[in-house]
Amino acid sequence: MPSLAESFRRLWQPRRSLFWLIIALQLLSSVIVLFMQATDPPMGLRLVLSVVALTDSLLAWWLTVRLWRESAPATNP
Repeated sequence: MPSLAESFRRLWQPRRSLFWLIIALQLLSSVIVLFMQATDPPMGLRLVLSVVALTDSLLAWWLTVRLWRESAPATNP
C-alpha cells in the first residue's frame, strides 16, 4: 500500500499541463459557486451556472483520475 507522501507525489506534478488544467477547472468551479452565493442570480441563470459548475467539477475529477493512473508505478507481472 503506497504511503501518503507517495500518493501526494502522484498528484502533485506542476511540470505537467494536465495538473494545471485540473487546478484551473477547480478554481473556475469555486468562482462560479462564490458568484452564485454572493449575487443570488435569477433562477434560469442559477440553473445554467449550476450545470456548468457541476460539469466543470466532473471534468476535473476525471482528469485527476487520469493523472493518477498515468503516474502509477510500473508493476512487474
